[in-house]
Amino acid sequence: MIFCRLDLYFFPILDIYTPIDRTILGYKELFSPIRRFSMKKAAVIHDLSGFGKCSLTAAIPVLSALGVQCCPVATAVLTGQTGYPCYHCTDLTAMLPDYIDAWGKNNAHFDAIYSGFLTGAEQISQVLDFIRQFREEHTLLLVDPVMGDDGNAYPFFTPGLLNGMKELTLEADVITPNLTEACLLADIPENALLHCRTNTDLLKLAEDVALRLQKKASHPQDVVITGVKCRDEKHPVIYNIAATANGIYRHESPFFDRSFSGTGDLFASVLCGCCTKGICTEDAILLAGKFLSHSIGDTMKENTPGRDGVNFEKFLIDLIADSNV
Repeated sequence: MIFCRLDLYFFPILDIYTPIDRTILGYKELFSPIRRFSMKKAAVIHDLSGFGKCSLTAAIPVLSALGVQCCPVATAVLTGQTGYPCYHCTDLTAMLPDYIDAWGKNNAHFDAIYSGFLTGAEQISQVLDFIRQFREEHTLLLVDPVMGDDGNAYPFFTPGLLNGMKELTLEADVITPNLTEACLLADIPENALLHCRTNTDLLKLAEDVALRLQKKASHPQDVVITGVKCRDEKHPVIYNIAATANGIYRHESPFFDRSFSGTGDLFASVLCGCCTKGICTEDAILLAGKFLSHSIGDTMKENTPGRDGVNFEKFLIDLIADSNV
């Protein structure tokens, strides 16, 4: 009975056995390293916010649910995300070289590197150093270039940050900007969004920008522009626009006329976990869209303040099931 209970606990990493075999394993066979595959690892370079269900507090549970070990590299520690009326932030730029030093000496290897919120140009330079140290031929690099939303740059935005993000995104295999960030990266004028008078104009702009960014990279790159909002009175929807090696895609999800903290981080985390497992970008987008739609819909029922984030935790089990099909 002890072995049965242990075996059930280790079910996700013993998929090579049939159900009957699992009930009769002995101790040595159960824990034999030859019969277990190593878990994928992702270095996640992001901030840690005490409230807001974003950044590392979104990435860690999502990647863990997808069977990917999350190795956090904290860029800053905040009492809560910056949407709260009062918050305090400690910048950890000075500590990033210590990660490179210690993990290099410990012979760390990663299947993915995922960067999110970075405080400025100096941190981006250090992230590029991190990538040079730890990126291998098989390592996926996903960059979420956090700079702004809804046509406006965030308060910490600077020209130096933008120039650094342009350099960083060119290195990536997958980038996940929203439309505001994509326009910044592609040097599209700030008023371009204001000139989109119809949903058709908006979607065309998003697709044109995605293709423009994709062509900038010197290697195959998937560009996923997230959260393109089409506020049609009869059928409001939100699109994720993807430019991949297979073409340009639109993925449609229900539109919720509320903005919630952490949804972009959750989306990027699902993409990172799925792509690290070998799921193609197009399918990963579908899984992320479904996961977020359920999470946001449930949160809307409780009238939760947008700055508090979404109820994603209860839907992790569905994400696990969907990603293992």
